[in-house]
Amino acid sequence: MEYGIAFVIGFGFGMIPFSYILARIKGIDLTKVGSGNIGATNLGRFLGPPFFILGFVLDGLKGLVPVLLIKSLYYPAALAGAGALLGHIFNPLFKFHGGKGVSTTIGVVISLVPKSFIISLLCWIIVYLITYIVALASISFAFVLPIITIVLRESALLDRILIIIMALLIVYAHRSNIKRLLKKEEPKIVLWKKN
Repeated sequence: MEYGIAFVIGFGFGMIPFSYILARIKGIDLTKVGSGNIGATNLGRFLGPPFFILGFVLDGLKGLVPVLLIKSLYYPAALAGAGALLGHIFNPLFKFHGGKGVSTTIGVVISLVPKSFIISLLCWIIVYLITYIVALASISFAFVLPIITIVLRESALLDRILIIIMALLIVYAHRSNIKRLLKKEEPKIVLWKKN
């Protein structure tokens, strides 16, 4: 029973489309501009760095808050994290389309494996500053995170399995970006500039 409760609570948090709501407040429908994605990167592309940061933090909280809540109830926190990520990427409010899941994953891993997160974040920053391609940095983050988590043995086995699954989901959510990367058509995004 507690497994189901943990997952449902996480999924409920994951469904909240913070970046989409922020864009609508400013008169922009994220599903109809840029990449059509309802995540923070597309938000920042049109409304600038402050909105990117706000959307990114709020999407991160969708992963952090339910995991901490479930931990306090002594229920399996990993399942709350999985629910939050799935609710974000496969959002039923948007015909099962959502964000790419990076910021929500960050919220989950901060609460589960903070050391592994810091190392993986450094990888994201390095790749981004070299290429200015957010998708490539995010895929690199997803690739490095489970490896570091396994090497450091920072968490329980269930958490490590969840992190591997989350990493695979992030890569899956970036499948269209991967196609553009292979064709050298993925745009560079300077996050401190408006589109």
